[in-house]
Amino acid sequence: MLIKNGTVYLEEGPIKADILVKDGKIDAVGDLAGRAPGGEIFDAEGLAVLPGLIDFHVHLDDTINGIELADTFLTGSHAAARTGITTLIGFATQAEGRTLRAAIEEVLARARRGSHCDYHFHLTPTLWDDEVWTEIGTLARRGFRTLKVYTTYKEAGLFVGYDRIGSILRRCAAMDVGLLVHCEDQETLERAGPGRGSAPFDHTLLRPAAAEVAAIEKVARLAVEEGARLHVVHVSTADGAGALRRAAERSRRGAITCETAPHYLLLDETLLEEESGHQLLCTPPLRGERNRARLEELAAAGAFDLFATDHCAFRRGDKDARGEDVANVPKGLAGVGALVPLLFELLVKKHGLGLSELVRRLALNPARIAGLYPRKGTIKVGSDADLTAIDPDGPARAIASSRADVHEPYAGRTTTLDVRRVWLRGATVAVDNELAHADRREGRSLCNL
Repeated sequence: MLIKNGTVYLEEGPIKADILVKDGKIDAVGDLAGRAPGGEIFDAEGLAVLPGLIDFHVHLDDTINGIELADTFLTGSHAAARTGITTLIGFATQAEGRTLRAAIEEVLARARRGSHCDYHFHLTPTLWDDEVWTEIGTLARRGFRTLKVYTTYKEAGLFVGYDRIGSILRRCAAMDVGLLVHCEDQETLERAGPGRGSAPFDHTLLRPAAAEVAAIEKVARLAVEEGARLHVVHVSTADGAGALRRAAERSRRGAITCETAPHYLLLDETLLEEESGHQLLCTPPLRGERNRARLEELAAAGAFDLFATDHCAFRRGDKDARGEDVANVPKGLAGVGALVPLLFELLVKKHGLGLSELVRRLALNPARIAGLYPRKGTIKVGSDADLTAIDPDGPARAIASSRADVHEPYAGRTTTLDVRRVWLRGATVAVDNELAHADRREGRSLCNL
């Protein structure tokens, strides 16, 4: 296949170029007018050609606290692929009495039922004995380059104390494995809990901003001391983002990174007081408008290495059935189908950042942090031919976070981002903002297991 005449977004910036694809890989980039492939030719004149985009943080086809998520890999990837996302990264969590490998095999079995995107996983160990570390070493050599821990969720058996996190960071540094951390300080949460109410807005009081900031400061200090790679997920506070920026300046370059999600940039806690407020419950919770505005400015200034959705969509009925008590409502929002258009509208159109910045934070950086670069996240010879051809000035269309029966957090928002064509390893998966072949499931696992 030859993609010709496009404005191609390389790591160094955009150039007018052609792209030759052979056997699912990028074979050549440049002026290829004399190299007809003998196959498909796509004329990208007037279009921007980006690497396939990545949602670094999704929860799909899982059961949380006894409630099934609304999106499978098939439906979640459907919503994602039509916006230019070609890789989804989820989580494999070790169950009590099971191995990490068993956790991976279980999530792989679900993903292999069908996906329109390639898929990979961060590992969440729940035991930290020598046997698990031996497993981690083996799995790291097979492509699993990131672990995840939580500084909260004692009741779910996920809590890890700071002393242990320090030792985990030390071992991760020795293995060149990155550590993802959900930062909410457990002691701060326990102090905030007594006497609070049960309405949706009370979730902001039960899980205050101070808990996130305290955990970020402690974990970042440990990462600097150990010289380890730390990535803080779904940062919801401007103070937390500032603390991470200062820690990053003290660490080796690129060692401390972070992400935020579109809902923290675009939504605020006043929505929790509306009739549908329980539908917008997530953890960490939405924050105040002043914090949201500061977070947006930080995002435009480059404070976040990547943006990811933390897509964790529950059916509308499952949230409604438990809506009277905030403690019982499943926490999580849809977002995988909205990530690209929302960030395009916010950063490119509103704040005037170039498409190169969007590519850096939705393709290049996620691929590097996940250990998938240069196979993913870039346009260069030898990389997978994951490509997206877009027109930034198309007709306005509605943004949709999911195709399942979920509450739409971004109802009424539109985008002019016109996704003309999406290729996954050279195969066409989307045309004109819709799947090309709903019955063809091109997605594959990126691990060597």
